[in-house]
Amino acid sequence: MAVKFVQPDDAAENEVEFPASSSPEDSIADIVYSHFDAYQRDRASSSSSSSATRAAASMRRDLLSAEESSSSSAAHEATARAIVRCIDSAMAIVAASSSSRKDWSESVASTLELAAAFACHGYGKKKEDDRGCGTVVGFAARAVIQRAAEYGVAEKDAIRAEACGLLGSCARHLVEGNRPAASILKKKKKGVATTTTTGTGAAREVISGWRAECLLSVATALLPRITDKIARVRNAAVSACAHLFAHGDAANASGVLRASDEFAMVDASVRNALLWIAANDSSAGNRALVARILPTVPAAGSDDDDDGEEDDDDDENVRCIIERIKDVDCKVREAALDALRTRVDFEEQLTEDQRVEILRNGLTKRCATTYAKTVELLCTNWLKSTRFDPIALLDRLNPVLNEAVCERASRVLLRVASTIDCETDADEGVALVRKHLGGPEIRELRCTVLKKRSIVPPPIPARGGTDEDDAGEDETQKGIGGSSAPALGTSTALFLRVQCDISANKSDTITDIVSDIPTLCNLLNGHIDRLIEFNNDEDYDEVDEDEAAAFEDDQNFLCLQLIHMAKSSELREEGSRRHFITIMRRILSRLATPDDLVEACVKAMATAHDKESQFLQTVSEILVDVEDDDTFRCPSGHDEKAIVIVRQMRIIAILSIVLESISGRMTGHPILDGFFLHLSPAITSKNAIVREHGVICLSKFCLLSGEEKVVDDFKPLLMTVAGSVEERVEVRAQAALALCDLALIHERMLLGPASDEDDQNEEGGPSIPFKDMLLEMMGHAKPGIVIIAAEIAAKLLLAGRLRDPNLIAWLLVIYFDTSLTADFEADEGAEVAKEVGSPVRLQQLLSIFFPTYSMSSLDANDDMMASVAPLISIVNDKLSGMRKDYVKEALAQRWPIGKMVEYVCYTVDLADKKKNDQGAVAAVSATDEAASNIGEQAMEQSDNDDAEKADSDQALLDENKQEKEVVVEASSTLLASIDVAEFLSEEGADSAPTLYARALAKILASACIDIDAEDRALLRRLKLCVGEAEYANDDGPTVKSIKKLDDLLVDVEDDCDEEEKSVVSEIECEQNEDDHKKEEAAVKEHVVSEEEIDNIVEKENPRQSIGSVKSSTKQSSAEREDRRSSHRVSLADVN
Repeated sequence: MAVKFVQPDDAAENEVEFPASSSPEDSIADIVYSHFDAYQRDRASSSSSSSATRAAASMRRDLLSAEESSSSSAAHEATARAIVRCIDSAMAIVAASSSSRKDWSESVASTLELAAAFACHGYGKKKEDDRGCGTVVGFAARAVIQRAAEYGVAEKDAIRAEACGLLGSCARHLVEGNRPAASILKKKKKGVATTTTTGTGAAREVISGWRAECLLSVATALLPRITDKIARVRNAAVSACAHLFAHGDAANASGVLRASDEFAMVDASVRNALLWIAANDSSAGNRALVARILPTVPAAGSDDDDDGEEDDDDDENVRCIIERIKDVDCKVREAALDALRTRVDFEEQLTEDQRVEILRNGLTKRCATTYAKTVELLCTNWLKSTRFDPIALLDRLNPVLNEAVCERASRVLLRVASTIDCETDADEGVALVRKHLGGPEIRELRCTVLKKRSIVPPPIPARGGTDEDDAGEDETQKGIGGSSAPALGTSTALFLRVQCDISANKSDTITDIVSDIPTLCNLLNGHIDRLIEFNNDEDYDEVDEDEAAAFEDDQNFLCLQLIHMAKSSELREEGSRRHFITIMRRILSRLATPDDLVEACVKAMATAHDKESQFLQTVSEILVDVEDDDTFRCPSGHDEKAIVIVRQMRIIAILSIVLESISGRMTGHPILDGFFLHLSPAITSKNAIVREHGVICLSKFCLLSGEEKVVDDFKPLLMTVAGSVEERVEVRAQAALALCDLALIHERMLLGPASDEDDQNEEGGPSIPFKDMLLEMMGHAKPGIVIIAAEIAAKLLLAGRLRDPNLIAWLLVIYFDTSLTADFEADEGAEVAKEVGSPVRLQQLLSIFFPTYSMSSLDANDDMMASVAPLISIVNDKLSGMRKDYVKEALAQRWPIGKMVEYVCYTVDLADKKKNDQGAVAAVSATDEAASNIGEQAMEQSDNDDAEKADSDQALLDENKQEKEVVVEASSTLLASIDVAEFLSEEGADSAPTLYARALAKILASACIDIDAEDRALLRRLKLCVGEAEYANDDGPTVKSIKKLDDLLVDVEDDCDEEEKSVVSEIECEQNEDDHKKEEAAVKEHVVSEEEIDNIVEKENPRQSIGSVKSSTKQSSAEREDRRSSHRVSLADVN
């Protein structure tokens, strides 16, 4: 659809009216319209911006000849009106069109593009104003930008989007028009900007001034559209803003803008809006677009005084782009990585932490495209900036502190270098790297990355010089032992270790890197000796802490890499293996060996042994050597106690790693049993830290011991430590965790002593001491013990090892207690929150535990419901003795009893709903199967058999129907209300604080109970308890709340009706055949005594009633705890 350009007299009604023009002005309009028509026709053949510039230049030449016959001002006004009318015509088509955008987009875009190109290249001549001061230039540009800003607030979103596109075109041509003209004959000198030779310096300042004014108007008009409610409009506005942050040669115009205070405010607002879009826009395309256009370098013309502020803004933009690498949309991540590759300098603009963060988030297997883009960034930008030297690249990533990321980067570099010349390789990242690099660069990458390197470089040739020159050589640049070979760097060690790990031809690669095992061991010994000498130096205390830590970290890192290289060499040769084992034994036997190397040495030594029994024998000999080592000296002096502690900690460290490394086949091995002799002194040490690590090691030792030995020997020891009041919290916690782990493996861990086995139930229930210990720990004053005990109780309950509503009640109290997490600081990091003993970790576990436990089985759900009564008592005990203001605060923040009871009911109902849904599905499938079987049998049987079968089925259906009519499931709200009312009637009037009694009474007042659907016996029981609670309390608000529930139960009868009595009597008759005469009298007289009620067998579901009088009597606490569901089917069985 083409845009038709008409004269003002023939314009449509909705077009802008202009004053009547003379004949020369009409000719100017004709020239403008003809050029716009011609450009629309030529747009199909060429759509580049240069074609619009050429068309604008051609129209400018024709207009200059037409201006000769009229005044300059009138010609400029006529030209501006004609161009504005062309814009109006294009926008009219957008407003009137109801078809798809593709029908008119090309013609409208060509019209707006030509209007921006003509107006914003500085059309107009210098002219003195009426007062004789100032100049008037850029008349058409101001008119076009003003009309575009007016269309930017139109109601139709398509018009606003096109207006933003027009503003963007104006900004682009304004910036490009300010670019100085360069001579094609002379090369521009480096660092010297060339300028146009036409016009005076004052004229150039005037041009820069009106361009800055126009750009400011563009930015002001685009600012509200960046946050438009329509995503398409926001996208057009963001695209237009890209030209405000021009780079390269065009940045000179942006520098003029930066110098303006007014533009600085608008510029800051635009940047903030773009940053908000990048982080919060719902459109992934908009977020990706912002990542592409955000400026990352300061403008070339910015003032020196503002450099710091500009750098801060650009740093914030870089951080925003890096943050987009973690975006949920793949396109946004790709755009961010492309922006980092093309517009961010690796060395100047990125810090070490930012480089590591980019690789950590980009080199992930979760998204293949993001991984490939990160490989492209790493190889074509970062590696190329270091001249394809992987060691130099790793130096900038600090492998000592970021080993995991550096290892991933090394693997990528080695894989790319190995496969980049293979055209058939399917790796997308390698294909992207190959696309950006030429043939010479690819060859340089391969040669530099894959060149032969060794842990022992060739010695540096001797150079001439005096002894004084040699003496002044920096010792840090020498090799181990003062040799002339350069020292092994951390980046080189890591890269060589990774190369050994991933090499396809290990024998050749390892031979090139590690000439032989003795050489590697000598190098390892040299680094360890150097580190020990540094720590034992007399001037150690005078060294700066950061420098000392950096040196120690570097040496430890080098030693670890050398040990890993030895493991990768597989140690197949017998002599090399024996030599390596000897060196590892020597290192572990020395107390001066750094603790950071113990784990790597033990695991490497385990790899060097063929059999685990031989490994245990070597470890046993090492432990003896550690106890006999008398060469260690404490830095503080000859402190024998400190040496003993160091020796015990070294033994624990070795044993802990050994116990983690060996398999379960070694359980009961004599050498393994003998390790306890080395471990027992640490458990009984006077140092708390040694005892804590000793208990941790003992828990690992118990996992590899027989059940008899664990129960008879180690369980009493762990119980003593865990239950000791005088022991430190950390040690008690580790002992309790060890008992929990062992209880999950050995059932006998929860049984009482042998003398108390007769007191256990038939199912081998939990022993009272262990359960009481958990209850005591959960009520402890120290939060650390409470958190550990709660996590242990949750594990044992969910595993089915323990079953007690009191434990669930305590877990509810801990879960709602906000004081446990009050001292936890959010800035401590996510790693701290994941550790055992963290209150945040416990909150997360319990939030999943309660619904999971309720859905695990019917018994667990019943225990969850039964925890309401002990929950009310526990909270009452905690509130007793508190001042009134403290009680109010505790009920509001720590133990909101109303929300706690409501949470229990919600969890129980959620489990019941899941049970019913699964039961309905199972019932439908069973019914379909039964109907199919009955249909097949009916065709084979005779008519008499069919009639007899039908009578039998009908009788069975009648029986099931009658049973369904009798059995009623009680709601969780009803059962919770009964527990609350019983507490208020028994204990609440005497021991409960007034505010607590009021909170419980509010639960009763807000209880929603369906009188017609609930069981009548339970309702009578609730009514009885509510009446007693009303008389037992004398507080006005409490009685008023209780009265509301009492009024709701006013229609509930107090006595059993005849039908319920007959049902109870019939059940008693079936279950007590030995006392037939007594039950016949009970049926005849319709009387049931309390002793006979106790003999009634409980129903399948404790929350289902058969209408017995037993439900109307008050249950004791022992009866509530003994409710069972042994005959019910669990949810797992239903599945």
